[in-house]
Amino acid sequence: MQESQDQATDEYARALGDAQTRLAQKEAELRKATENHASEAEQLRCRVEQESRDTHQVEANALREQLAQLEKSVEQEKAQNQELQTEQEKLLAQRDDVSSQLQEVNRANSRLLEQLTERGQEKDKLQQALEETRKTADKCKAMLDELAMDVAQEKSRHKEELSDGGCSTRRRCWAGGAREEAARPARGQEPHRGGDPVTAP
Repeated sequence: MQESQDQATDEYARALGDAQTRLAQKEAELRKATENHASEAEQLRCRVEQESRDTHQVEANALREQLAQLEKSVEQEKAQNQELQTEQEKLLAQRDDVSSQLQEVNRANSRLLEQLTERGQEKDKLQQALEETRKTADKCKAMLDELAMDVAQEKSRHKEELSDGGCSTRRRCWAGGAREEAARPARGQEPHRGGDPVTAP
């Protein structure tokens, strides 16, 4: 965008310079022609004044007519010169206006570049913060995974301990029940033997 604006400004500056050069050349040519015509008019005026005294009246009238034509040409060239000068002033005013606009565009581009630079820095900071957050999240995930593994292992170990404890308890219960069954008949016979009646012979 900046390059295209600079290129357009350069092209306009070159065109303006060429126009000013042509105007200056034309102005110089007109000035020279005006001076020549004025000189010729002065010479003719002198000739008219000189010849009017010693030549025929017809020749004097022809010289006066030629002089009038030359004076008219001089006035026309002066008017053209004035128009060219006015056009040159307009071109200079346009050049100043374009220069002011270009300066304003450059200032706007500078402000835009500063804003883009600031946003780029903010983006870098955000990316850095996101990277730090991602690293922290990865660490937390690793810790949670490790904790989950520890919990799973502890749960499995506790389950095994409960299973082993239940089997031992059942074995102890079965052993106690067997001993009790074995001891129960003996305990039942002892009172029976002690309670037999003594009969007389």
